[in-house]
Amino acid sequence: MKVLAFILLFFACSVYSQTDTSHTFIYTPESKLKEGIYFSFDRFIKQQPLPFVKIVDYDNYSDKDAFFKQKQIQFLDEYGIAKTVETRTIWGYVLNNALYIYYNKEFYRVSYIGTLTHFIATQTIRNYTTPYDPYYGYYPPYPSQSYETTSLIQNIIDFRNGKLYPFNPEAILALISDDNELFNEYNLLKKKKKKEMMFYYLRKYNDKHPLILNK
Repeated sequence: MKVLAFILLFFACSVYSQTDTSHTFIYTPESKLKEGIYFSFDRFIKQQPLPFVKIVDYDNYSDKDAFFKQKQIQFLDEYGIAKTVETRTIWGYVLNNALYIYYNKEFYRVSYIGTLTHFIATQTIRNYTTPYDPYYGYYPPYPSQSYETTSLIQNIIDFRNGKLYPFNPEAILALISDDNELFNEYNLLKKKKKKEMMFYYLRKYNDKHPLILNK
């Protein structure tokens, strides 16, 4: 009887743990995110930021973008002791209910949050050219010159594991592969249509598999 009672108790606890949502919530655009600095992806999922009140000199900056361009940031730990971290080691932060993540040496605002999250960033590419001279052609004595071009790039963050992917049809196919219905629908599309429908299927997947965060 004791064994049976233990099994029933274990089963009841197991069912309760699977259905208990008192400590989590489904993210929607109306959801309120906890403000502060997130040192890791996992801390964002758990909604465990370092509050801005613990950041040294944070309130002295009216331009918050300028604050996060510093190489280092100081904060007070639980004992009130000042500690310093490299800004590049911060995963992201939430300000005015908007999420900003660190990517390619800058913080970028996330435009769309879900299980599959989308954001736009810039990428700078250095190009090299060799000046042309009618007497020497494309050869010395003139050294090659360089110039930079900047372009917009789109990325996806898989909020199931924090991994980053380029926003392209191949990534969409891989990321929705656990949903057979959506995967088969998208996979049957022509190449051009796949590219046109990327964001549509990203949203469709998120509607069926919403992002769950801790309260």
